[in-house]
Amino acid sequence: MKLNKLIHDLRLAVKVLLNFGRQHHATLSMMQGMYVRQALHNELITGVDTMLTIKPYGSLYQVTRTDYITNIPECEETWLATYGWHSNGHLIEIGGDRFCIFDAAAKSMYLETLTEQGQTTIELFIKNL
Repeated sequence: MKLNKLIHDLRLAVKVLLNFGRQHHATLSMMQGMYVRQALHNELITGVDTMLTIKPYGSLYQVTRTDYITNIPECEETWLATYGWHSNGHLIEIGGDRFCIFDAAAKSMYLETLTEQGQTTIELFIKNL
């Protein structure tokens, strides 16, 4: 009886590990590339677009955010981030307060930023295929 329970528990543990591995593989394979900002709450700003580009930078990632006004680059910010392996994978800005949280199933990413006033802003970006 103990052997059956042990085998059952091992099977469950292997299933959890495989699921965890699949989620991280999906996140890592979709992470690099370009993302386009989508309105979260029907907040449309005419003529303003935002692109986010993620590319490897050694063992880190370089994230570049470019804001466009009528298709002309207006503002560009670049920062380095490290990959966090827990909770489906995310990028954490080094020395800052920005987080890129990935949803591999929806091919989307949330950019969470802490403002100088202590408020948190969340922006939705969709992977540009």
